[in-house]
Amino acid sequence: MHRLRSLIPSANYLFCFEAAARRRSFTAAAQELNVSQPAVSKTIRLLEEATGLKLFRREHTRLELTAEGQRLYKETQEAFDHLHMVISSLQKKHSNDVVRVSFSASFVQLWLLPRLKDFKAKHPDVSLRIEESSRDDQDLVEEDIDLSARLGNGKWPGIHSWRFVTEEVLPVCSPDYLRDHGPIHEPADLLQHTLLNFEERHRTRLGWREWLERHAVPVARLKQDFVFTDALGSIEAAVLGQGIALGWKHLVHDHIRAGRLVLPLQESYRSGHAIHIIMPAQRPPKRGTELFRDWLIEQDADAGILQPMGNNDAG
Repeated sequence: MHRLRSLIPSANYLFCFEAAARRRSFTAAAQELNVSQPAVSKTIRLLEEATGLKLFRREHTRLELTAEGQRLYKETQEAFDHLHMVISSLQKKHSNDVVRVSFSASFVQLWLLPRLKDFKAKHPDVSLRIEESSRDDQDLVEEDIDLSARLGNGKWPGIHSWRFVTEEVLPVCSPDYLRDHGPIHEPADLLQHTLLNFEERHRTRLGWREWLERHAVPVARLKQDFVFTDALGSIEAAVLGQGIALGWKHLVHDHIRAGRLVLPLQESYRSGHAIHIIMPAQRPPKRGTELFRDWLIEQDADAGILQPMGNNDAG
């Protein structure tokens, strides 16, 4: 039991008090609350007895608040207004008109945002609530997520999945970095460069050690000048010429097309897994969720051949 109830036995006392204080009339409050005037008068008396406070006084024909009544009215109004705002916000968040989606920060910033204008132009009636998550293991039902993305084989209990993009990971750096520090002939050469690392606390992703080992480059000790908590940070650092990052092909595609990043090597790594669009199987999807899912798949995120920058271009 909340300790407030030891002071006020019923929340209805406060609703009745707020109406009477705002209208400065027991009769007007009774009409608003659809009860009798004696019922309002009795409720106010019970509130005064419970709190030990004199809340109203009559001056001629007008009902006035005492100093204690004025203070309680102000605090009650603010509390009611805050609760109204919170509940309205929660209702809007859970409304069938709003599609709640959750992705990694790197996917939102590097892939989704540049393309959202196209989705909105095609589906102006669909409202998206876009959340950034640092976890792959979200419970979509518990957290009320309509659509998300997950790396793996596409088979998870209680989840509907659609293949979105193949996992392909490759080194990227800025043209200036490659010009100033290149050329880079083979994966082993990367050990002589500043490698931008990231370690996500709640998500397992391929790191530099694993990438190099998969290209037959043994790594006894990996120098870590920079370690970011999200792939987004390492990729943006690469754009700024601060080193070489590992980039997932679909995430760095736009940077490469725009010339902000280049591929210093032709080698990449395909894990055999893919990123899937996922939706909870336990509840029927909203129309907007299906439209957003279909639009994502139509983007063909696997498309586009990224060419490495030749060594002649680096020198």
